[in-house]
Amino acid sequence: MQSTTLTHAKLRLSESNVRKANGDAGLEALAASIAEHGLLQPLIVSPSAGKKTLYDVHAGGRRWRAIGLLIERGVLPKDYTIDVRLCENEDVAAREISLAENLIREAMTPADEARAYREIVDSGADAEAVARRFGVTFRHVQGRLRLADLAEPIFAALAAGEITLDVAQAYGSTGDRERQVAAWERLSTSWQADNPQAIRRAIAEESLSADHPIARFLGEAEYASCGGRIERDLFASEGEGQWLDGDLAMDLATKKLSHEADIAALGSRLAWVTPRLATHVTYDDTKDLHPYWPRRAEPTADALARMDEISERMTELAELLDAADEPDGLEALEAEYHALDAEHDRLSDTEWLIPEEDKPNVGTFLVLGKDGRPRLLENFYTTTKSGKRPRSGAPGGTQESSDADLDEPTGSATLPRSLEEQLAKDRRDVLALHVAHDPALALDLAIFSLARDHAGHFGYSDTGCTIRIADRNEPSGLTGIPATIAITELENVRASLAADWASDEDSFVSFIAFRALDDDTKACWLAYAVSQSLKASLASGQHASAFQTRLGAHIGIDVPQHWRPGAENFFDRIKKAQILSILGEFDPELALRYATAKKGELASAAARLCSGDTIVEPVVKARALAWVPSVMGFAETGPDHSDRIEDSGDSSEASGRDGPPDIAPANQNEPDGFDAQAA
Repeated sequence: MQSTTLTHAKLRLSESNVRKANGDAGLEALAASIAEHGLLQPLIVSPSAGKKTLYDVHAGGRRWRAIGLLIERGVLPKDYTIDVRLCENEDVAAREISLAENLIREAMTPADEARAYREIVDSGADAEAVARRFGVTFRHVQGRLRLADLAEPIFAALAAGEITLDVAQAYGSTGDRERQVAAWERLSTSWQADNPQAIRRAIAEESLSADHPIARFLGEAEYASCGGRIERDLFASEGEGQWLDGDLAMDLATKKLSHEADIAALGSRLAWVTPRLATHVTYDDTKDLHPYWPRRAEPTADALARMDEISERMTELAELLDAADEPDGLEALEAEYHALDAEHDRLSDTEWLIPEEDKPNVGTFLVLGKDGRPRLLENFYTTTKSGKRPRSGAPGGTQESSDADLDEPTGSATLPRSLEEQLAKDRRDVLALHVAHDPALALDLAIFSLARDHAGHFGYSDTGCTIRIADRNEPSGLTGIPATIAITELENVRASLAADWASDEDSFVSFIAFRALDDDTKACWLAYAVSQSLKASLASGQHASAFQTRLGAHIGIDVPQHWRPGAENFFDRIKKAQILSILGEFDPELALRYATAKKGELASAAARLCSGDTIVEPVVKARALAWVPSVMGFAETGPDHSDRIEDSGDSSEASGRDGPPDIAPANQNEPDGFDAQAA
């Protein structure tokens, strides 16, 4: 071969080039590199058959196209000459040269790219300039620079090809190398070594956000004074960021809350006050205890007289507010009304009366509010079975319960609390998807929930449908797990709804725009909004909602269509014996086959079975594809009232639009707060 130069116009792509997919992927980056650094490698060409003035490009076709792009844009002149190596034997050499170049050439590894970018930046260039020079995005350069900052054992594993780019990026989700190494030492030799989501979750568990209730309770000053580290981004202010030493913060907060609990026990004169570094108590906290419902002391004669005065004045104020035509003075009247209402509540909140024989056994829990302030629960418990049972509508329950009801765990009690809460949310999303597709059902739920109190029902609402959507009170559940089928479909429903009417900052202007929408669009918005009001629930256990379970059975929900148990969202979180029991339901031989398998292998196998990704007998596959935990189901548990309801046909038909077949529901009774161990 001989080296020479040719103009771009004298070159064309060879038809014998083995790379036929000449897409535009990476062409911009290549053009930017040539514009910045020039052509680093010559093209390999040969004279074109029958075209004496043209030459076929056998190797370097993308470089030729990139130069053509630069000429077209005026970056390079039209007569720009290109370095080439001329091969005279076109018949044989062209295909061999093209094949050799495309097979032997290997893309730069992410680790090599990260090193190169780091060296360029360290020499004085900034990341934006690097991105421009190489035709890549600024974010791409930032990501590679974050890889270059990985802790040494992790970067070495990436460079050696022992871990994937996704795994390395998961470790790079924090810039703290100590946290990276801690997670690496824990997971690199485990069955989750190649699971990016598990790695991100492990790193997140090492830290606390500055607005976490535990962080708010402890205080930044106390945490920092004990050597606690805080990571903030460039735009974070004081009081924001991540507390990197989560274990230290938890230890300090536990000691501080224990001290607060001792003080609360003395002040409340209870036998015990147990501190819990969470915003609510769990089943495990109370499973060996029994609910206790003391009565309040009667208000004093003076207090009763004052309460009567307050009631009379509040009645007068209500009449004045209703009759007022002008806004003048309304603010003062409303302020007085709310102040009197608060005073009435304080006077009626008298001390709890606990008989002397019960006092040695009665206590409660000290938890944290979302603002980080310690909060003494008003739910009392006793260590004996002599606690008084509540009347219907009493705090903590709606009906009398037997000792068996209180002592025996039901349904989901054998599941970890975080998994139970995640399943409750997943089940709710399935029900929400069905409501979002059925405006008629959504309208019935909305009107029923709003009008029920005005129709003579003044008790506790057990429907699990909160029309005030801001009051969903999600349980914490798991973090970093893949989105379910139902939540993805719900997001698609929301994306399909036009929201132009809500873009104006003036609420009334937005309201007028909303009123101008057609009835079908309004109905779709109603259905979606009501679907988002549903609380998370399960068929049994702490998050049980009989109403939603029966509603799901009534509308015929098929949960497996919208939720499948996977490794991360279910099988990873339960015991090996439980997984084997489930496999035994599919086929007893499966349980025997996997009896000696490791937990990770077993969880993955169960997940594949339930997703239909394993070759098994058709009957076994059908059982696996149809299986869901009993707490996720919607089996009818109450009396059948279908004979009271006049058959009005299919709900989607009644609404005037087509809903998805067999869409599935979810339930209520969500705990308010978080799991300190999962935070």
